Amino acid sequence: MDKNLERKLADLRTRIRKLDSAIVAFSGGVDSSLLMRVCRDELGDKAVAVTAFAGDYPSSELSLARRIAKVMGAKHLMHKMSPRPRNGGAPCKGKVFTSLKDLAAHMKMKNVLDGSHRDDASENGFSFVAARAAGVRSPLLEAGLSKAEVRLLAKELGLPNWDRPSSGCSGELDASLQEIKAGSGFKMLQAAKRYLKSTIKVKLPILCKTGKKLKIVLSKEDMVKVARKIDAVRKRMKTLGFNDVMLCLAK
Repeated sequence: MDKNLERKLADLRTRIRKLDSAIVAFSGGVDSSLLMRVCRDELGDKAVAVTAFAGDYPSSELSLARRIAKVMGAKHLMHKMSPRPRNGGAPCKGKVFTSLKDLAAHMKMKNVLDGSHRDDASENGFSFVAARAAGVRSPLLEAGLSKAEVRLLAKELGLPNWDRPSSGCSGELDASLQEIKAGSGFKMLQAAKRYLKSTIKVKLPILCKTGKKLKIVLSKEDMVKVARKIDAVRKRMKTLGFNDVMLCLAK
């Protein structure tokens, strides 16, 4: 583990140690798993993983959450919520976080945490905004961790789901580069590809450009290479005109 990542992990542990007790919004994904693992290490039984779900929540996702929590030796609760009355769908994120805050108060837990990280803050999606509005804390973000760094730490700590694909990141690695070949965007992607292959030694990246955002889909091996030099990669991509970079693991 490089020194920068060691420093961030130490910072994360220190922040969590100061919390006294916490509920972790736990999906079984790599972000919440890393957070729960460190919480278990630092807070012991005062940290509880809670998976909030409605009646239509996929059973495979519930099974995954149970399995990962068991591997970590973490205390795990299933928190069933009522679906939205209009269409019977899953409860919105705002209500999930509010419900977790109520549960924390009932259990006399002082904090509710989620696995948001630096990339989530850049995207500023609904789940991230809802967590902020509900007063949920995000220690991974507070420690300055990116998605790629979360994966590296999860691998270092032996979590079995460190390489699980992120939701919304799809695409198979094949012999060609999938790009948007239009105008200056094509030149930006070509320059990004050359840098990744020549400097970082990535073998087969899949790049996708949306405005000034760049998504890079990588194999497991290449994900580790890029994650170890993520700051340099982000800096280089910024010089090429990309304001945001998201790394995804190929399915």
